[in-house]
Amino acid sequence: MMKYKIRVYNLHTNKETIKVDEVFETKDAAEAAIENHKLQNPETYEYVKIPVKN
Repeated sequence: MMKYKIRVYNLHTNKETIKVDEVFETKDAAEAAIENHKLQNPETYEYVKIPVKN
């Protein structure tokens, strides 16, 4: 099963802004975390799910 990390980029500069060290066990868990971040910071960041090899 694939695990995921999240990378967070500033929409205006396209630079990685927030370092998320957590590794999510499922794609759904990563997407839920992204949705939670979006609620806190609407229209500020772009979120990318990165597959991680075990």
